[in-house]
Amino acid sequence: MKKNLKTPEQRGERGATWRPLGALLAISVILGGCVQVGPKILSSGRPLYNVAVQESESQQMLMNIVRQRYSDPVLFLDVTSISSGFRWEANAGLFGTFNQSGNDSALGQLGGSVSESPFITYAPNTGESFVRQMLTPIDLRTIALIVQAGWSIERVLLIVGQSINEVRNSPAATDPETGFDRYREVVSALRDLQRSGSLSVGAEAAKDSEEPDLMLMIDADAVESSAYHLVCESINVACDGSPLQLRQAIGASSDGKTMALATRSLFSALYYLGQAIDVPEKDLAFGSAQKSAVGATGKADALHSLHSVFHIRSSESEPERAAVKVFYRGSWFYIADNDADSKTTFALISLLHMLQSGETSKIAPLITLPVN
Repeated sequence: MKKNLKTPEQRGERGATWRPLGALLAISVILGGCVQVGPKILSSGRPLYNVAVQESESQQMLMNIVRQRYSDPVLFLDVTSISSGFRWEANAGLFGTFNQSGNDSALGQLGGSVSESPFITYAPNTGESFVRQMLTPIDLRTIALIVQAGWSIERVLLIVGQSINEVRNSPAATDPETGFDRYREVVSALRDLQRSGSLSVGAEAAKDSEEPDLMLMIDADAVESSAYHLVCESINVACDGSPLQLRQAIGASSDGKTMALATRSLFSALYYLGQAIDVPEKDLAFGSAQKSAVGATGKADALHSLHSVFHIRSSESEPERAAVKVFYRGSWFYIADNDADSKTTFALISLLHMLQSGETSKIAPLITLPVN
C-alpha cells in the first residue's frame, strides 16, 4: 500500500496558505451578518420613540392642569412628525507576514459604526381653532362614544358634566333636591345600572337632522330597581322604562322624556381637575396659587369626592414612583403610580383631548330648555 507522505515544509506551506484565507472568511461572515441592520434598528427604535412620545404627551397634559391651578396660560405643543435616518459603516483589514518556516504573523482589523439623525417637528396649538377646541362644550356624541366603549358613566359625568336637567354638578349648589350631593347620587345610580348591564346608549334617525338622536335606554328588568327610580325622580322624568332622549342643553323639558345634559368645555374640565392639586404651602402663602375652589365652598366631602377620582400630589424632591410627573415653579407635581383612580381619570381626560381636537364646526350651540 502506498502512502502519500509530505515533508513538514510542504505541510507548513499549505497551512500558511489557509490561515489568511480563514481569517478573511471569518471577517466576511461578520460583515455579512451586519448588512441587514435596518430591521433590528426598527424593532428596537420604534418602541423607544413610542414611549418617548407617550411620556411627553402625558407630561404636557399634567403641566397644563397644573397651570390652570396657578392661573397660567395653557399651551399644547404638538409633535407633527418624526423622521430618522440611519447610517451604517463597516471596514475590515488583514495584514501580516506568511512564510514557509511556519513563523507567520497576522493581524486583522474590523470596525463599524451606526449613526442616527432624528428630525422632529413641533407645532404650537394656537389660534382660533385651538380656542374653539378648548372652549367648546364637549359634544354628547363624544360622551356617548366613550360610555359605549366601557368607561364609567359616573366618572365621565363627574368630570365633564355640568348639570343633568336641573341637578347641578357644582359644590356651590347646596340645594338638597338639585345640588351637588344629589348630582353625585344620580351619576352613582347611573353607574350601578351600567355595571349591571341595564344601561346603554343608542341612536335613532332624526326627522329634521342628518345627525341621529341619542337615546339613553334602560333594560326592562331594571325598571323596578331603586337605582332607576332614584334617577327618574331626581331629574323629573317618567319611570316607565321608555328611552330618555339626550339633549345638550341647560334646564329641563316638560315632556318627562328628555335628559338635558350640559357639558363642560375641555378648558373647564382641566380647571376642575386642577382643584385636586396639593399646592405647596409656600405658593399658597405667597399668593401665586389660590386654595382649591372646591374646598373653599366649605364642603369637605366635595373635595374628598374629587380626590376619590383624581389627585395630583406635590413634592420638593423628585418622586420615585410616579405614573407621570412634571417639574413646575420649583416643585414636582405627580400622580402616584399606585393611584389607580387618578391614572384612569388622567387617561380619560387625555382621550377627551384627542377626541376634542377634531372638527368642532358641526357641534351644535348650547340651548336652554324651558323649566317645568
